[in-house]
Amino acid sequence: MQKTVDVPVSLIGKISKAARAFEELEDEMEDFLLSKDPEFLDKMRRARKSHASGKTSPLKNLKKDLCIK
Repeated sequence: MQKTVDVPVSLIGKISKAARAFEELEDEMEDFLLSKDPEFLDKMRRARKSHASGKTSPLKNLKKDLCIK
């Protein structure tokens, strides 16, 4: 037995706005936590240094390694 409920458009808008706020909060929290993680920061520094020195490989190689078309 299916039941339907009419939901006011204004309520849907508020739910959507709250969902966006939680997504933004999640992104900011992740950025904050990563900015405090010494291992992550060290890894990013090494990656940046490696990239700056020209140690790169083509995107097609990465896609092949990850089985992405």
